[in-house]
Amino acid sequence: MSSIRYAMLTLLAREPLSGYDIKQQMNNRMGPFWKAGSNQVYPELAKMEGEGLVKLYGLEQHAYRPVRKLYEITEAGREALIQWTTEPTERENIRDEFLLKAYNTWLVEPEKMIIRIEEKKKEHEERLAAYLDKVEELTQLLDSSNSKAPIASSLSVVEFGVQYERLYIEWCDKLIKKL
Repeated sequence: MSSIRYAMLTLLAREPLSGYDIKQQMNNRMGPFWKAGSNQVYPELAKMEGEGLVKLYGLEQHAYRPVRKLYEITEAGREALIQWTTEPTERENIRDEFLLKAYNTWLVEPEKMIIRIEEKKKEHEERLAAYLDKVEELTQLLDSSNSKAPIASSLSVVEFGVQYERLYIEWCDKLIKKL
C-alpha cells in the first residue's frame, strides 16, 4: 500500500472526515512533513473504500455547499495501519534545495549569500512560531482530553518540528558567522 493511504488512514483513525477535510489536514496538520494534492485524495479514498479499508460514515450538508461524504476507518483499515506503524521504515532522504545551494557558498560573494540565509532563517522562524502555537494548543487539549493517545502522538510529532526548526535557525546563524 502507498504511503498516501497510510497518511489518510492516520487521519481517519482519529475521526471521520471528508476528502476535503483529509486534504486540508494533510496540508495543515501534517504539512510540515507530509502533503497531498486533491488529485491523490479522492481516487485513493475510492480505492480504499473498495478494498474495505474505509467506509462511508455519513453525508454532511451545508445550505450553500454540495453534500460532503464523510469516511471512517474500518477495522481492516485500523489493522493495516497498526501493522504498517510497527514495520521498519526505509532510510529517509532529505531533499532541501537550500542545503544544496549552501554547499556552494564558497562560490558566492558573502553579502549575497547572507541575504539568502537570512531569508531562509526567517522562513524557519515563522514555522517555529507556528509549531510553538500548535504545541500550546495541543497541550491544552491533552490536559482536558479523556482520550489522550491521538493528541499525545500529535504533540510528539509537533515537538519534533520545534526541535528541527530551532536546529535550522541555529545552523543559519552559524553559517552567517562563518561568512
